[in-house]
Amino acid sequence: MKDFHDWNKKKIEIDSFIEFQHPKEGEIWWCRLGINIGSEVYGKGKEYTRPVLIINSEGSENCVCIPLSSKVKNTKYSCIIKTNDGKLHTALVFQVRSIDKRRLKERVYDLNAEEYRKVKIVFDKLFKSN
Repeated sequence: MKDFHDWNKKKIEIDSFIEFQHPKEGEIWWCRLGINIGSEVYGKGKEYTRPVLIINSEGSENCVCIPLSSKVKNTKYSCIIKTNDGKLHTALVFQVRSIDKRRLKERVYDLNAEEYRKVKIVFDKLFKSN
């Protein structure tokens, strides 16, 4: 069973942080995504973290990110990417979201341009108007 009460305590702690991280587009960060509803992707462990790919960091306090999964699976609105350490991840493009930068814990990787381009193609396809 999901422990929403523990996550709520952690959210209160995160909300009290004064400093914001400064991510850049194309970076992968550990992010405190927390516990979410139904099939929404969520974080794991004591910090409720999951890696995310930053796709827009224009806001001073918010950024747009795509959660990553270690389960390698290609679907219509996701894509497989390889990080600098040679590991494969699935970019869950259909789960794109805006987050407060205080949720970001630490930078893990800079995604290379070719891998980032693959994600952007799927992202553009997701939001393409017909």
